[in-house]
Amino acid sequence: MVVVSRQGSVERDAAKIADSGAHDIRSAQQAVTDAIADAEADGFDVGEDLAVTDSGTFDSDTAAARGAAAAEHAEYIRWHAEQLVQTDTLVGRQLSEKAAELEGIRFDGEDEGRVADGVIKAVDFKQGPPGQVESEADRRQNEKDAFKEVFGREPVSAADWTTAAALDPNSYDPNTLGLGPEIKVVRIEPVPGQGVVRASQWIEQRDVISGPFKRDFGNTRVADPNFDPADTKVTTYIDYENGLLVMRQNPSIELNESGGPGQVKVGIPDAVVQQSSDGAVRIKYEAGNPFAPGIAQDPPWPLDKNPWTVNGDLVFTPNADGVRVDGTRTNYPSMEVYQDLPDGSTRTVLIDPAVAGNSTGPMVNLPEHHDVGMGGRAFEPFDTGAWNPKYDVQVPLPAAEAGPVDSPPAVPQAPRQGTQV
Repeated sequence: MVVVSRQGSVERDAAKIADSGAHDIRSAQQAVTDAIADAEADGFDVGEDLAVTDSGTFDSDTAAARGAAAAEHAEYIRWHAEQLVQTDTLVGRQLSEKAAELEGIRFDGEDEGRVADGVIKAVDFKQGPPGQVESEADRRQNEKDAFKEVFGREPVSAADWTTAAALDPNSYDPNTLGLGPEIKVVRIEPVPGQGVVRASQWIEQRDVISGPFKRDFGNTRVADPNFDPADTKVTTYIDYENGLLVMRQNPSIELNESGGPGQVKVGIPDAVVQQSSDGAVRIKYEAGNPFAPGIAQDPPWPLDKNPWTVNGDLVFTPNADGVRVDGTRTNYPSMEVYQDLPDGSTRTVLIDPAVAGNSTGPMVNLPEHHDVGMGGRAFEPFDTGAWNPKYDVQVPLPAAEAGPVDSPPAVPQAPRQGTQV
């Protein structure tokens, strides 16, 4: 009965994926069609290879503007075409995973003596691609070691293993040439029952413009509730069960002259963290492109308040319905936030796409910000939540800067009205 129940559950999950996946693919196809129609309405021809050419006549006064418009249409069409391919790939992968999961559900002894490819297999014998089991085992051990370094014990629960993956100081993409991420942490007060909040800021395109005549690789994917913390640009985890915030910046890979992987560098993220009495966590964060010139991260006046970095000021507030996110952040890159609850379910908290979904995004959008949720109104409890007994006035809640995993700092408790310090 247990086996039948598991099979039914997996089949229902697969049906949901197929239904929602078909909708997502149709929407992506329509977006490509609309982008082509926009170009044609603007007087351009779009070829089968999606190349955009001007079908009209123009003079020297309008040539530059028409050329720029053609490039913009071409980039817009290319981005939506990439989204279609990524969506189709993601749905196919998810269905393949469910098919493999269903294939792996067996009644006791069902596989005994089964003959495959002329070979009689023992019941517990498992085969796989050479090196796959070993590499996964190595990664699991790395996660276990990383978790133990912070907590002094090995991971046991689902929340433990989720956080262990974010703490893993290794990169598994061969294009990173063995360079690992930069990871910082800070201890917070646990809020049991809120699970782990996972936030990813990632680049949807294969590659983007990062500077004059420079391009960096993106993540080439769409939003994914099962994202790998190593497959992002910046990853933030809030483990409410264990009381830890993780800030992770993954290596950046520059394109070489032939369009393949070139130099690899990793930046160091910064985060200042506060926590209110209801468990809400405020994170002021910044992560710069390690290939960018110093002026990008520290521009002169009057641009000093708008550096070309991934930065923001976000508040994650736990409540009975789960966590909500408010604050401000840069218009680029895309951001996804999920909450893994102790009952095994995952809820989507936020999907906030980049304002410019094309390769010009970092250059154009990083200096600009937008509100998330209620915006800056979410900061008030943190700006006035503590008390200075000497002057009898409200002051900001104390904060802690995220630090190294071998000696995690902790967010201090706030003095309250009537408390002597």
